[in-house]
Amino acid sequence: MANDSDDHEAFSSVRSTEAEIKQVLGMFDTPAFARRGREVEWVVRHTLTLCERRRKEMLDMVQCRLRMWANVASGPGDWPLAFAEPIDHLWELTCAEPPRWKASKPPSAKTAMNCAAGLCQSIERFNDRWRRFASELKADAINHQIDRFNKYYVLEKECIVGSSRLAARLFVPQPRIEPAWLLEQLPILPVPRLR
Repeated sequence: MANDSDDHEAFSSVRSTEAEIKQVLGMFDTPAFARRGREVEWVVRHTLTLCERRRKEMLDMVQCRLRMWANVASGPGDWPLAFAEPIDHLWELTCAEPPRWKASKPPSAKTAMNCAAGLCQSIERFNDRWRRFASELKADAINHQIDRFNKYYVLEKECIVGSSRLAARLFVPQPRIEPAWLLEQLPILPVPRLR
């Protein structure tokens, strides 16, 4: 009989210890304001990553036209044959591979102008498609989450820190995902002026 009582006490002790551990863990769980902040940060970053991936897909033809220019030009100094300003920044803006200049001599003016016109048209088509994508992006669920973050973050933090002034300190409202915001994060391309 003594063994039964010892076993019962041991199990009771384990149960009470388990309850105490759960209580302590609950005290150190991430506060609601911090969870909300992390969730919004993740969803915005994830949305931008998806949009960035889609943008890179749309840039495919522009990158192709840049490769075509690199195939007919003998080097970066050939831009005055067709353009009013240097175009070397376009490779970085389009995430294109650095140019490999193929020609041994500068192209004819006609070849340079045809290739340059094709590049400009391709950039204009990309800009139109990217603006349309930004304006049609469905972000209602994300914006609802952002609105809740902006509304409740300071209040939830105030419940933890006990001061509205401390809770509001360094708080920056998260902007909603709107077409203008997306175009600011992932802009359209500048269209080079032809000569």
